[in-house]
Amino acid sequence: MKKIYSYLLIFACISVGFSSCINDLDTEPLTDSTLTPEKAWEDPDSYEQFLAKIYAGLTLSGNEGPSGLPDMNADDQGEATFLRSYWNLQQLGTDEVIGAWDNETLRGLQFCQWTSSNNFIALNYTRIYLNIAYANEYLRETTDEKLNSRNVSSDLKTKIAGFRAEARALRAMNYYFLMDLYANIPFIDEDFAVGANGNVEQKDRKFFFTWIESELKDIEGKLPAADKAHYGMVNDPTAWMILAKIYLNAEVYIGEQKYDECLTYLNKILNAGFTLDPTYKNMFGADNEKSPEIIFSLVYDGNRATTYGGTTFLLAASYKSDMNPGINFGFTQSWSGIRAKESFSSLFSGDDKRALFWKEGRTQETTQWYDFSYGWSVIKYTNMNSDGTAGSNSLFADTDFPVYRLADAYLMYAEAVLRGGQGGTKEKALELIKELRDRAGIPTISNSELTLDFILDERSRELYWEGHRRTDLIRFNKFTKNYNWPWKNGIYNGVANIDDKYKIYPIPSTELSANLSLKQNPGY
Repeated sequence: MKKIYSYLLIFACISVGFSSCINDLDTEPLTDSTLTPEKAWEDPDSYEQFLAKIYAGLTLSGNEGPSGLPDMNADDQGEATFLRSYWNLQQLGTDEVIGAWDNETLRGLQFCQWTSSNNFIALNYTRIYLNIAYANEYLRETTDEKLNSRNVSSDLKTKIAGFRAEARALRAMNYYFLMDLYANIPFIDEDFAVGANGNVEQKDRKFFFTWIESELKDIEGKLPAADKAHYGMVNDPTAWMILAKIYLNAEVYIGEQKYDECLTYLNKILNAGFTLDPTYKNMFGADNEKSPEIIFSLVYDGNRATTYGGTTFLLAASYKSDMNPGINFGFTQSWSGIRAKESFSSLFSGDDKRALFWKEGRTQETTQWYDFSYGWSVIKYTNMNSDGTAGSNSLFADTDFPVYRLADAYLMYAEAVLRGGQGGTKEKALELIKELRDRAGIPTISNSELTLDFILDERSRELYWEGHRRTDLIRFNKFTKNYNWPWKNGIYNGVANIDDKYKIYPIPSTELSANLSLKQNPGY
C-alpha cells in the first residue's frame, strides 16, 4: 500500500470535493520524481493493492500503523478511523452506553444534544466520503478503455472485473451508512468530474435507497465466495444483509413497507452456509476469524494492522487498570472510558452467557456519568483466543469487528415476520429465537411472548455494542419518543421525548462552509 500512497492521497482529496483537500494539492506539485497515477498503475499488483486500500478505509487511519501517514487531518488519528467514529454515533447516544470522558463532543453525543459542529459527526462524514472517493477513483481507473491503454493482460482483466464488483459493494455499503446517519447527502460516483466540488448534487434517502438497491443487485454473483479463503472480503451474503437492512428500515427511509423483500434476502442468508457459533464470546476475541457465524468483519491484526480506533478502542475504552486486563483479557491498555447503562445491563436474566460484565468495584447505576466506577464494565470484546491464550500484541487487538453476523439475520427474520412480511413464518421465527437462547443458556419463549417489544430487547441482549442500537431504536420509534433512559437529554433521570431532528445527524458545519450549495438537515 505504501507504494501507491501518494497516488491515493492525491485522488482521495480531489474526488471527495472538499475544498480543504483541493487546497492541499497546491502545496506539492508533481515532478519527475513524484509517483504519478499512470506510473502507479504500471505495476500489475497495484490493482489489488488499491482495492486493499478501499477495505483499509474501514479499519485504519492511514498507511503506517498505528497513526502514521494519515489519510485525513485530525487531532487524534484514532478518532479519525471509521469504526471509532461510527460506533460513537450509533451507540453513545443510546440506552446501552455511558461515557466517562469529559469533552463537549462526547457529552453532546451521549446526551442527545449534538450540533453540526460536533467533531465525531464531521470525522465520520469525512471518513466515509474518503472511502467512497477511493472506490470512485478505482472504478475510473479500471474501465476497459483504461485497461486497454495499459495493455493489461486478459487474465488480469478478469481479476479486475471481480475487484470492481468489490469496490462497488464497498461503495454501496458506505453510502448505506451515510443514508442512515445523515439522510440528505451529496452523491458522488465515478462519473463525477474530478475537482468539480462546487457542482455536487445533494440527494435524499429515496434516491440513495434505490441506488444502493440497484448497485447491490447488479453485482450479485460477481463477489468473492463466502468462505474462509476470502475472509474479510465482501461477498453475496454481505450484499444481502445490506439489502435486508434497507428493506427492514424502509418505512424510516422512504415511508414504504418492504418486509416481503427483506425476508427474500434473509432467506438467502439463512441458506448460505453460515451457522451459529457454539460459544458466544468467541465471536469477540482475538481469533474470531474462525467463527462460522460472521458474514463480514473489519479485520485487525495486533502487529500488521494497528490503530487507536477499531477494536483496540473498544477494548481499551472498556477497561480500567483494576480489571488487570493484561492477564484477564490479553490487553494492557486501559482508558477507563465507556461502560453499560443500567437500562441495558438490567435486560439480562438468569445465567445468560451473553451478559459479559465486570461488576467488581462497580455500581450498576450510572448516577455519575463521568466516574468509571458507575456502570458495569463491558468485557464482550477481548484480545484472548478461543483456547485461552492471549493475542499477538498486548497493545493492539487482533480482534476483528463483526459488522454482520447470522444472529442478526435471525432476529431480523423474526421482526420482519411480526411486521407482516410474507416469505417467513412465526414458527420458523420461534425456532431461530430458540437457537439463540439455547446458546445463551436461557429458556426459550412461547408464541405469545414473541412480540416486537421482545425483539427490540433481544436485539440489545444479542447485538449490544455492535453498532446497531441507534438504527434499531429509530425503527421502533423509541429513539426520540416513547422511551426514557439514563442521561437522555443530559439529566440522570432522562426524558422520554426529545426533538425528532435527532433521528438524523446534521451535515457538518465545515462541509456546509466548503460547499454553499448544500442545505442543512431540518432543525439544525
